[in-house]
Amino acid sequence: MPLESYLDLSDLFRSDRIRAAFSLRSFHHKRPDDRGGLSTLVGLNPNHVVKPKQVHSAEVKFVYTPGEIAATDALISNSNSIVLSIQVADCIPLFLADPLNGVIGLVHAGWRGVEKRIIPDTVNKMVQKGGSRKGIIAFMGPSIRQCCFEIGPEVSKKFPIDCLINGNRDRSFLDLQRVAINQLLGSQVLEKNIFSSYECTKCNPDKYFSYRRSGSKAGRMIGVIGLT
Repeated sequence: MPLESYLDLSDLFRSDRIRAAFSLRSFHHKRPDDRGGLSTLVGLNPNHVVKPKQVHSAEVKFVYTPGEIAATDALISNSNSIVLSIQVADCIPLFLADPLNGVIGLVHAGWRGVEKRIIPDTVNKMVQKGGSRKGIIAFMGPSIRQCCFEIGPEVSKKFPIDCLINGNRDRSFLDLQRVAINQLLGSQVLEKNIFSSYECTKCNPDKYFSYRRSGSKAGRMIGVIGLT
């Protein structure tokens, strides 16, 4: 499979212990929802994959065994026998890792989960499992950006005004990445350890799927992260 079918994110975490990847649109056409295949490409065991049923919740679960997990949108592990995975098509794929202490997290961060503070809750639970706030490295993968994330007043009222730009009539454009960064900083993750792709999924149809662009016909990108 050509390298351009996925992003190898492993080097972002500055440790040989962490392997992570994010699939591109071209990956889906050959191997749709092949989380094990993506894991293999970055040296992770495909038999260790955890597959959550994502429901746009604020549920965070610590994972002990591979397989399917009901109704959760954030996963945590400190085992090299677990590969965390999610799917996204505009929501933020948030990769978290404390390489020194061997704790990892993966968050499907849509506006509903972010508004319910799924990100601080995930960081807190990583710390409970031995992670260090100052040691956690965070990466926000490609997702819908403020240029395209138009929302109505029923959603905009849930977010800080400095993360919004006025649109037509009562509509606004939300900078969900800024909200996520503020929550990470508020959780005492160091600014120097927070990274973002800055690519908009809706603006890049050749590379990424987007629910806002294609609706229910949209495919999904896959994110995986694991310890070696």
